[in-house]
Amino acid sequence: MRGLLLDEHRIRHAASRFALRDYHEHHYLDTDCWRLQQPVNCKDLLINNSLQLNIQVLDEGAKDFDPNETSTVVPLVEEEDGVKILYQTVVPVMLTACFLSMTFNLVIVFSVRWVRRLSPTLYLSLSLAVADAYASLVIGIGLVINSLLPNVFGTNLGLFSHCYILVLEAFRLGGIVIIVLHLLALAVNHYIGILKPLHYAATVTRKTAIFAIVGMWVMPVVFFLSYFSLVPNDGFQSQYCSRVDFLLRMPFRATTSVLFFVPLVLMCGMYTHMFILVRKHQRGLLQSPSSRQLHKNVKATITTLLILGTYILGWMPAVLYFVLTCLDCPMPYPEIPLWIRIPTGIFINSMIVLKSFVDPVIYVIRMPEIKNAMGAIWRTRCGVQTPIATEIPLHSRTDIHRVTFHLVSRRTKVNGVSPC
Repeated sequence: MRGLLLDEHRIRHAASRFALRDYHEHHYLDTDCWRLQQPVNCKDLLINNSLQLNIQVLDEGAKDFDPNETSTVVPLVEEEDGVKILYQTVVPVMLTACFLSMTFNLVIVFSVRWVRRLSPTLYLSLSLAVADAYASLVIGIGLVINSLLPNVFGTNLGLFSHCYILVLEAFRLGGIVIIVLHLLALAVNHYIGILKPLHYAATVTRKTAIFAIVGMWVMPVVFFLSYFSLVPNDGFQSQYCSRVDFLLRMPFRATTSVLFFVPLVLMCGMYTHMFILVRKHQRGLLQSPSSRQLHKNVKATITTLLILGTYILGWMPAVLYFVLTCLDCPMPYPEIPLWIRIPTGIFINSMIVLKSFVDPVIYVIRMPEIKNAMGAIWRTRCGVQTPIATEIPLHSRTDIHRVTFHLVSRRTKVNGVSPC
């Protein structure tokens, strides 16, 4: 039995030396992982180089195997055990964070029941909250399929495991584009509201917002699934989806970066122009008969800017790492040491999940409709629903509405005591 283990490690060490030798000596092989006849596991390279916490060992520093000395095997075993322990520790924590993040965002969406009238801005904001929940869900599924099952439990997903990974990759990358498109739609929404406040109600309607939301959810995923299906002899066209060479090359990474950075540049341009217009209005250089509407749009714009800031801080490290690390990228992935990949993977995923945690807080603090709806949820947490959302607008501040609010609040009490 020990002889079999030594033979297995001998093969793995030899494969690692062969992979690194070919990587450095034959540059034409660098751009096609599968032409190496898989001395480096291309599936692991795909998984490791995605935006997930996958830190498989590639044995870059393996020494020549000496049959008379067993000490060269011990570091490899210890390294693999260390990585497995890291998976067992970090992945459950990340999964818990993903679940909590998804729950918080879904609570924000659930609060729509307590909002009497949904504006186009609120439609887009709630859809963005769903997109954040979706991102947390996909990250969690990726951690289970790519990290927990194969590396902790040793589960084999079968012949179609590469296909599962490709589908997950399409939905995950689609989730990034879905979020950035929602932010772009909110930017356009605010831009119209500030640039032409008198025409805003006629231009941006709830029907328009719903059509835009459907398109933003469908198009990115369809795009990536189509991309993965149309590459000749690669992706879904290869047998059992075993070839994923296009994912490891610069053209695909550049395409993904364009889908991320172009909307970002457009948003920066629009928000800069909006800032200039608002400053002119505050100085009295522009006289607008709809100053109240303009003030509301400015407040909503600041809220969206905060969410945009969390998006940049949360996703920018992941996108940059994805774009810069591939076989023919500026930082070839096989050359990145394990001690860099591990903390980078943890940091990237932590920032994404943290971003999804912060956004619900911004919604509650900055959006009166959501804030009041969350208060209504808290008051009815024992199952006693108040008719606040259907009797009065949550944003009303008149004396009559305040009296109605107190009357409704009293209905939730039994014998003068709150049921909670």
